[in-house]
Amino acid sequence: MVSDPAEVEELLRSQAARRASRDQLSRSNPDFDAVSPAAGQLDAAAVADLAARDPDAAARVLAAAARAFDPALRAAARSLAARFPVGRPRTGVADRPGTSRMVTRREPTGSDVDLDASLAARGAEPHWRAEHLHTRGWRSTGRAVVLLVDASGSVAGDELAAAVLTASALVQRMRPGDELAVVAFWSSAVVLRPMSADPRVDLVVDRLCDLRGGGTTDLELALRTAAAQLARSRAADRQVLLLSDGLATESPDPVDAARALARVPARLQVMALSAEEEATVSCAALAAAGGGRVAPLHRPSQAPAAVRELLG
Repeated sequence: MVSDPAEVEELLRSQAARRASRDQLSRSNPDFDAVSPAAGQLDAAAVADLAARDPDAAARVLAAAARAFDPALRAAARSLAARFPVGRPRTGVADRPGTSRMVTRREPTGSDVDLDASLAARGAEPHWRAEHLHTRGWRSTGRAVVLLVDASGSVAGDELAAAVLTASALVQRMRPGDELAVVAFWSSAVVLRPMSADPRVDLVVDRLCDLRGGGTTDLELALRTAAAQLARSRAADRQVLLLSDGLATESPDPVDAARALARVPARLQVMALSAEEEATVSCAALAAAGGGRVAPLHRPSQAPAAVRELLG
């Protein structure tokens, strides 16, 4: 796992995604010339018009332009991608808005020892261990979410657009007390954004667009990294949002890691990138083990609705 900010920056520099020229962008994307009439320019009105007609096409052209050689075009595309319209904000009222509630948790930092919970955790073991200790303490009623982005293979095209739109949707739906972390993973896991209540998404978009990704998929490592990020939060509602096809190619059984999230406690929600049978079965098994659900994400424009369906 790579979480130190300096190490993350160094990794992104060493594994930077390839840049594309205007000619390459024009040949690979039929909508590029309409939204970028000249070097360094991105017509926001043209992008908005394209988004109204075909949101997937707009997401793809922004994701492509976000990796342009032209720094002005690249910056403009990333700025627009971070503000891409993602639908209605999360509705409803927290159980105790703006307050905290007393909860039991497995950590030594609470106000008082919860003797019943500690004795139950010890069970019949003859000696006390640190993990047996449960305490009572105040916890925010907000929501903490870790977005896990599968960066195995290549983070490009629809996969990049879906990741950017999902991150943007999560940030735009944050309320006071909410926190968000973003982790990209392949054979490694890289904390692109540590758990934070910061409502800005620009850094996440920059880092997703700079990331080239890797070749194999260690889902078990990704889930353990998510659990470590959630352990830093005091939010009452803790969620892991996995953006993946659910197929581990270099990993211990990720179902065990998904099941272990209940000890955080947290739920695992899966945004399934593939409709193939093996991927569908794998995503369903992960979500069931993690106490969550599955939502399809076969096109970038489905991201906002998938976030609403899984997180409410």
